[in-house]
Amino acid sequence: MKWHLLRRAAVAAIAITACGVVGVPAASAAPPPPGDGQVQPQIIGGVNATETYTFMVALNNGCGGSLVAPQWIVTATHCGSASSGRIGSISKSSGGEVRSIDRRIGKPGTDLTLMHLSTASTKTPIAMATANPSPGVTARLLGWGCTSWPNCTTPDTLKQIDLRVLPSSDCYPGGGTSIDVCIDGDRYHSACHGDSGGPAITGTSGNWTLVGETHGPGDNGGECATTTLYTGIAAHRDWIDQQIGTVTPGKKFENTDNVTIPDNAAAVFSSVGVTEMAGNAPATLKVNVDIKHTFRGDLVIDLVAPDGSLYRLKNFSSNDSADNVLTTYTVNASSEIANGTWQLKVQDAYSADTGYIDAWSVQF
Repeated sequence: MKWHLLRRAAVAAIAITACGVVGVPAASAAPPPPGDGQVQPQIIGGVNATETYTFMVALNNGCGGSLVAPQWIVTATHCGSASSGRIGSISKSSGGEVRSIDRRIGKPGTDLTLMHLSTASTKTPIAMATANPSPGVTARLLGWGCTSWPNCTTPDTLKQIDLRVLPSSDCYPGGGTSIDVCIDGDRYHSACHGDSGGPAITGTSGNWTLVGETHGPGDNGGECATTTLYTGIAAHRDWIDQQIGTVTPGKKFENTDNVTIPDNAAAVFSSVGVTEMAGNAPATLKVNVDIKHTFRGDLVIDLVAPDGSLYRLKNFSSNDSADNVLTTYTVNASSEIANGTWQLKVQDAYSADTGYIDAWSVQF
């Protein structure tokens, strides 16, 4: 179960929302058990953040998140009620910069969601993993979750804890798979309620990599004070990159159907459907045009964006008597949503010559 959904009699008086993560230096051995009534140490077992993490996000519903691009946050799907986030502060109530969230994209079948910011953040995003960390590697957990359990208290100052990565199979009872990241934990060292959506990171100060997004408890040991299951970032990198628009340059969408261009008549259109390219088109969108025509100066050519905006590619010229248009135009289409139907609009504006659109494409 996700942490923000869990309720127990022992914490009936505590309003638990999703999210957060806590941290401390790596725990190689658990401290002696506290006596009856003794309060456990913070996060659980964490310490105050030792640096300002520019990518760390405190969502306004109690969850954590990670800035992975100027307008995108990675968090948990079960943290979806958030409407804003404070970015780049170790305090969840002050500092950094606050940005509104205007849309969300969840990956079906996972607890992974991307949140889009209405205004780009000026903070530095974190790099994302391309492979899961190996068992035994130290991972740092960050968050504002419970610093003790079952008597939950939550801090205003970000906590951190360093714990070992375990084989993914150690968290399978918590709903994980081989593509997820399992982090060690026990009664005295653990993520907890309020840590959902926050990061597990590897690396060193100023050079961190996001390896996991906090999903929930990793085994049957209880709600907190146990191993922690993180949605592995590496296995979802292609999907994330696709959604935030960092797709591999060069992806091309083409139409090779011939379209006759009538002589001195109304414009004709040829369409290309662009899909799975979330985000805006680039400022260097390539429009490859192959038109067969006996007097290319007669032609007026426009690119039509999905919203109907026109981008002039070629003007009429009575002095250009050469045959055919076989060229690539570069268009600043950065204000246009990439996905949708793009069109090539071609008009023959003078009489006596004919031709056809042989092929054309948009290349990102």
